[in-house]
Amino acid sequence: MSKAYDLAYIEIIKALSSDGICLDCGANEGQHFYYLQKQIQLKKEHYYGLEWSEELVINANKKGLNIKEGNLNNILPYEDNKFQCVFALSVIEHLLNGCQWLRESKRILQPGGQLIILTPNISTFFTIALLAIGKMPSSGPHPDSQQLLKSEALL
Repeated sequence: MSKAYDLAYIEIIKALSSDGICLDCGANEGQHFYYLQKQIQLKKEHYYGLEWSEELVINANKKGLNIKEGNLNNILPYEDNKFQCVFALSVIEHLLNGCQWLRESKRILQPGGQLIILTPNISTFFTIALLAIGKMPSSGPHPDSQQLLKSEALL
C-alpha cells in the first residue's frame, strides 16, 4: 500500500501544481495535508477536508486546518466547480453510497480537475477469504462499515 500511496500523492501534487485547492475526503486529522505541505508547500487555505469523526475534526481544527464534519454518502457541502483536486485515499470502500459520492465529486470539481481514488487491493488473501464466506471486507473503524456489518447479521 505504501507504493500505492506514493503514486496517489504524485497525482495529487500534479493536480495542485497550479496552486489549486483540494478536498481531502476522509481527512482524519489532516495527515495528507502535512505530507503535501512538505512536498509542495501547500497552504492551509488551499486545503479542505471532510471527516465523519467529530473528535478528529475538533483536533484538526485546533491545528488550524479547514476540516468539516460530514458524511460522504450525502450531498457535499461545497459549491459547484470549487476544487482543482478531490481525493479519497482508502475511503471509498467504506461508503454505503459510493455512486452518490462520485456524482458529488464531479459536481464540485472544476472543469479539468482531478479526482484521485485509492482503495485497497481486493485480491489479497484476507479479502478473498472474507468474500468467500460472504463477509464485507471493509470492517474498519467507520460508521458505514459498522452499519454494513450489522445489516449482514440480519441476513
